[in-house]
Amino acid sequence: MPDFMHEALKEARLAVGVSRPNPPVGAVVVRGDNIIARGHTQVPGKAHAEVMALQAAGEASRGADLFVTLEPCCHYGRTPPCTNAIIAAGIKRVFFFHPDPNPQVAGKSQGILEAAGIQVHGNVSTAGIDSFYEAYDYYVSHKRVFVELKIAQTNDGFIAGPNHERIAITGDVANQWTHELRAASDAIIVGGGTLEHDDPLLTVRGLEGNNPRIVVFSGDRIFSPKLRIFSERTSNAPKPTVYTNVPQPALNDVADIRLQRGNTFDINWLHVLDDLSLANMHRVMVEPGATLVRHIFRSGIWNRLDLWTSPKSIGHGIGWNWGSGMEVSLPMEISEDTLNVFWNEQKPHEGL
Repeated sequence: MPDFMHEALKEARLAVGVSRPNPPVGAVVVRGDNIIARGHTQVPGKAHAEVMALQAAGEASRGADLFVTLEPCCHYGRTPPCTNAIIAAGIKRVFFFHPDPNPQVAGKSQGILEAAGIQVHGNVSTAGIDSFYEAYDYYVSHKRVFVELKIAQTNDGFIAGPNHERIAITGDVANQWTHELRAASDAIIVGGGTLEHDDPLLTVRGLEGNNPRIVVFSGDRIFSPKLRIFSERTSNAPKPTVYTNVPQPALNDVADIRLQRGNTFDINWLHVLDDLSLANMHRVMVEPGATLVRHIFRSGIWNRLDLWTSPKSIGHGIGWNWGSGMEVSLPMEISEDTLNVFWNEQKPHEGL
């Protein structure tokens, strides 16, 4: 049978950055081995993924199957319950991946649908979906943005060349994984050094998905508007947000400038994360350089680290410092590179 949940996940990525504070959800309506309709959650107050897909399917949804990435909602909010729409559409079976941690939903939808004669199957997984709702779960519990760091290092522990020059570290599979994480993130943060040395675009490439909001967290550097995140921004993309200690007159027309007033890294870092949390963002991806990652680890204000290690060595370059208080997963060999995932055991939401 085709991997229909993977197709639903593709739809869910299209809702990232659009649906918040609602979770990004994707759905497909299936008859036999064919997808007859797709949908993803729209802006708040508009249709959820299930309703979008069912409306697209029309009468063809009767007796069909529905694959959805998150447990359907069963309560009245800005929109009516999705369970009502599923029952009215005549769906025969519902397959979902992740239970909704929202106490208004958690575990209730299955009973409602089964009482209407619909078969329900939960925990239906697919490649790439396991951590997709990790940030949403955290947001529901703590009303804080989930901070996920991604670092790629050589086998001898370097993240850049000896003069901070950008080097190709990981292979194609790991690089594609990075773009999938970008597509699952509401925002992406880089430091001023990374911005100047690498001049990255920070966009999603190689798959369908929305570009995350770009945030620069810097100190006293003065930036040029010729950097690509400013000069190559598309007309419909929001301006990058630059947190800085000093005015940036050259960026006034191309960036949202926010002057930092704190006298420590921790105060300013919390200010950035407060802003993202108040904007109802679920996940922020951080691609830090050596300086930013050192400060973040010292602050203890982060949630997850994805550490990619390449088999190649370069002998000398820019290294980085490990943090402490981490819970580590088993290493996963993915193509030629190895991924280790670490979680912060210090519970960064406490005391904020």
